[in-house]
Amino acid sequence: MNFVSLLGKVIEISHSNLEIASRIDAILNIVSSEMHFEEVLVYTLDKDKRLSCKFMNRNSKLFRLLSEYRCHMGEGVVGTVAQKRSPQFHTLDDIPSRFGCLFYSRLDDVLPRYSVFAFLPLSDDSFLYGVLLLASLSKKSVNGTEKILLSILSRELGGILRTSELLLSSKKRISELATLSDLGRVLTSTMEPHAILENIALITAKALNAWFATIKLDLAFLKFNGQRFTSGAIEPSVEALVLNLENQALHLRKGVTRTDSGPRSKNGTSSLALFSAPIIAKDRILGTITLGRKKGRGDLADDHEDQYLLNTIANYISSGLENTLLNLKLRDALRELGDAQRRLIENEKLRSLGEMTANIAHEIKNPLVVIGGFTKRLAKKNHLDENESRYIDIITKEVARLESILTEVLNYVKETPLLFELCDLNSLLDELLYLLTSDKNWSNITIIRQYEKDLPLTLCDVQQIKQVFLNIFINSYEAMRGKGTIAIATESTTFQDKPFLAVSIRDTGGGIQPGSLDNIFNPFFTTKERGSGLGLAISNKIVTHHGGAVEVKNKPGEGATFIVYLPAKNTPTKEG
Repeated sequence: MNFVSLLGKVIEISHSNLEIASRIDAILNIVSSEMHFEEVLVYTLDKDKRLSCKFMNRNSKLFRLLSEYRCHMGEGVVGTVAQKRSPQFHTLDDIPSRFGCLFYSRLDDVLPRYSVFAFLPLSDDSFLYGVLLLASLSKKSVNGTEKILLSILSRELGGILRTSELLLSSKKRISELATLSDLGRVLTSTMEPHAILENIALITAKALNAWFATIKLDLAFLKFNGQRFTSGAIEPSVEALVLNLENQALHLRKGVTRTDSGPRSKNGTSSLALFSAPIIAKDRILGTITLGRKKGRGDLADDHEDQYLLNTIANYISSGLENTLLNLKLRDALRELGDAQRRLIENEKLRSLGEMTANIAHEIKNPLVVIGGFTKRLAKKNHLDENESRYIDIITKEVARLESILTEVLNYVKETPLLFELCDLNSLLDELLYLLTSDKNWSNITIIRQYEKDLPLTLCDVQQIKQVFLNIFINSYEAMRGKGTIAIATESTTFQDKPFLAVSIRDTGGGIQPGSLDNIFNPFFTTKERGSGLGLAISNKIVTHHGGAVEVKNKPGEGATFIVYLPAKNTPTKEG
């Protein structure tokens, strides 16, 4: 098995234009073929925190059996790997019967055919997306190299599933905004009121995949006295239930649900879920909008997003009749969401690429160290002529530069635990500035300090925060080409309605090109000839992990100001 070749194929597929499912299927087939696993399956984590066997390699025998039952977190080997986010490797001798799950009784006659099993969590540093299951008929064990490779592949598959979630979420948001846009177009049209309401009911039913949607209004000035406007059919057996739910919504002045209602199916279970929301304008109740959905299409009691959308539609009906500018606002919101979606997709691609690059960097760094070591030994020989000495010097410098770049890549991807301690930011900044200005190259840099007296302390990892400010100072120095002014200010402030400390660093380096401003925190983005593009990405990541944020104020032709927000001492961070 060629380690690098397999990784290359996986990377190529991962970043291709194939559909998400096609990418996963292709990767599973490659792993099955090249690593000799007859079974390569992927469990995905559903919204209700249960695991479903969704993807398989070609010619899988276990998929049909395993896909019939969904695992709970902590249930069996699959559920345990998901819960603990820790891989497990087994042979036939030590694998729990039925994978430790009582409901897999049909596996009893199948499992003895396999000799080796591997279970790996599909996750990143924050979220779990599923579990990778592999089984082999011929392997005797999974060796260390294969475990490392499977770990890399599981991270990549987790990244693909994360991308899928982002795409689905973005599509849902776009669909919701498209629905609201359609409503705005209808509400601001010149159609008759009854036609407007009929169209709203139709749009609502279609957007929420409903059996029916009905609007009941009591507007005397429009001659609507309890009149209904319905899309779909309300069965006679449901009419009384709908009326009762509407009365509850009017009485409580909020949305209400009913999931144990509707026509009974053959097995006696409920087959309909209802949700009703009041339409209120300026504290005056105008009517209700009610949705009915067959439970096989999703339970409205659990789908809070659909409930929220229906409440939003109710608000639009009340305000849209008075607001002729609604369509313009919706169009702007849709454009902003499209931009946000593109940024999300691009950031996810960059993150996945960065993680894969780090794994490859580990493999590259070892031979680089060997090359550098032997080159230094050659440099010590006395009989080298001038050209040979120059060549060796060039090799040594370039190897050192490559090692530096690889170190930055690894530092960016690696999750280093935060070692919190109380820190005086004024003193920390003075310490860094003393070290920098001791260098004669900084003799033409003017430092202006504007520190808040008695600045509160912050809890932080001092060494990591030093790296943040050091990166910003060095960027300012390079932007000013070794000559200019750096102004540093500290203050207590409020950020996101919480007490924070702000450190602003302003330089006179001419600012950032407007076309580059949106990308400066993206990994591997750089405008420097020999830069790695990771300095600001690492800084932003460190500050974010501290529960803070980095903002940039740019004045092209003058300079840039970086503002670092860190939680004050009493503000809890993401790390607890």
